[in-house]
Parts: sequence; structure tokens; C-alpha cells
Amino acid sequence: MDKITLAELGIPDHLPMPTKKDWRIGIIGFGGIARGAHIPAYKEVGWSVVAVADPDQNALKEAKEKYGIKRLYTDYKSLIADDEVEVIDLCTQPTIREDVVLTCANAKKHIITEKPFGTTVDECQRMIEYAERAGIKLAVHQNYRWMRMNYIAHHIVKLNLIGDPFFASIEIFGQQDVDLARHPFYSRCEDFLTIQWDNHLEDLLRYWLGTDAIRVFAKTGRMIGQNFISDNLLMVIADFGNGLTGHILHTELLRSSLGGVECRIDGDKGSIKFDFNNNLIIDSKVLGKGACKLDLSGSSFVSSHAGSMGDFLLAIEEGREPSVSGKNNLATIKTVIAEDKSAKLGGKWVVCSDKT
Repeated sequence: MDKITLAELGIPDHLPMPTKKDWRIGIIGFGGIARGAHIPAYKEVGWSVVAVADPDQNALKEAKEKYGIKRLYTDYKSLIADDEVEVIDLCTQPTIREDVVLTCANAKKHIITEKPFGTTVDECQRMIEYAERAGIKLAVHQNYRWMRMNYIAHHIVKLNLIGDPFFASIEIFGQQDVDLARHPFYSRCEDFLTIQWDNHLEDLLRYWLGTDAIRVFAKTGRMIGQNFISDNLLMVIADFGNGLTGHILHTELLRSSLGGVECRIDGDKGSIKFDFNNNLIIDSKVLGKGACKLDLSGSSFVSSHAGSMGDFLLAIEEGREPSVSGKNNLATIKTVIAEDKSAKLGGKWVVCSDKT
């Protein structure tokens, strides 16, 4: 199969980054996602985490001894009040989102939060209002947008290289029902795939297609003997209108090594097939080259969490709205809440603007 480069497609070979390197970041919640993803990503590009807040003394001990962070707090309000902290990175589960955002608004400090943005539409709208009144930036870590193949797929669609899309699909086969069987939150929550996980995937469909779903249809299933409380098999159809359909098939029930990710977007002038990070094939009538495998030689993509934080910091520098601001992410929250409602109804179409 022939190869094609990003330069030939007219797509950037790196993620946009802020010019300032000495950002002073304060992390609230020093659990697995902060330690395993955020800290390494920020270190990769040279940003400093200067403070951590967590009620768990063991977490604070690790922050100090393993990562050399000296400003340690059991109360997040003390971290937000610390003048050494410029921006806030909220890495907790969604239970305290609103209180933290309100405190940041009162302190006039910009904040980016882990996903999901919130648990209800009303809660998210209140957080957006707090940020707007205070004049601070409020963003959401939808980091899957900055995984390199997802970023490239977005640009392929935006550049009209496959024409007008009519179908987009994500299929994931994983085994988190085993790997996270003892996780204190995920294994016990009732919306693991529909909201906690699928806010990534529904947001990707929005990002790739450049539009929001009108309604969704969702069905879930489970395996006898599975570990999680919530169903760990999910099938979704998203109706974007104008002949455009999205599809998600996601299971975390595998008891084998035959897992993986496969995505595709089909347009009236071509198609792309890809995973999240390493492989993409494009067959485009616009390019007229037949099926070609993407050649990433010479590209320099940083990790997706650095990409997400980078866009947030760049938005502060440029005085613009972050790409995934709270306001932008509201449509994703509406979609996954509708999806969760559809699944609980046993599979019925639900309008995405429905507040529940």
C-alpha cells in the first residue's frame, strides 16, 4: 500500500502549544489519573506542578517524595488561595466540580477539569455562568481529541478530503471489567460506559463531524458473572440529522487478549479507517491516490493530556475560549445524559437537549 504524509494532506505535524513554559499548575485530587497521566504529560513539555491538594495523606506523601512537590494541602480551597498557583487542574471524580469551579471563580483563577464536566445539565450551566461572571477560562480535559489519529481525522474531515461525511463509527473491545474490578468508583457507579466513559466517545463524534447529535438510541448489556455494577456492553446510534449517523460499540467485558480500537469515517468522496494513536488509512477521490497508509515520519505529537492542557494554556495566552470550554462541552454532556436515559428505558430514541 502506498504511503502519504501529513504535509501532503496539509495537516499539522504537531499539536499547538503555549509559548510560556513556566506555568505554575496546582492539581486538586492526586489519584491515579493525576499520577499516571497528568504529571508525566506536563513533565514531558516542561510545565511545573507546584502544588497538590488531596485529603489523603498518602497521596500528599507521594506527591512530595516521588514528584518533589512542596506545597501540599488537604483542603483544595487553600491551594486555590495560594498565590504561587496560577491555574487549577481538577482531577477528582465529578462529585465536587461545582464547588471547586465556584471557588476558582471567586479567586479569579482559570480552571481545567477532568471529564465528565458534570452530572447534570443544570450543574454544568451554573459552572459556565460562574466562570463567565468572573472572567476566567473554564475547560474540560477531553484529551481524546488530542490523540494524534483523532486530531488528524478531525483535520481530514475539516479539509473536505473525504467529502461530506454520512457515517462515523467507534468500536472498542476492552477488559476493564477485570482490570478495574476493585476500583472504588468505576466498579460501583451505575453509568460507567454511558457517561463516565462515553463522554470521551460522543465528544469525539462531535469533534470529527463538527456538529452535535440531535437524538440518540442506546442499549446496554451485561455478562453473567461480570464484576461491575453497571452494564459493561454498550451500543449507540447517534442521529446528527441531514443523513449523518454516528455509531458506538463499546465493551469492557473481554476475557481474552483480542481487544482493540477501530474507527472509521465515511464521506461521499472517500473514507478513513484508524485507531486512536498509530494507524490511519485514507482512500480519497479528492486525492486520487487510492488507499494510502499515513506516514508519520518527522511528526512530533506530545501526549494527549499535554495537548488538552496546552490548548487551555494557549487560550489564556491568546485571550480566546478554549477549544473544549465548559460551554462547548455542554453538548457532549447533553448527549451522554440522553444516552444514559435511552439505555435505562431499554432502548428508545431520546432527544439530546432533554434535561434529566
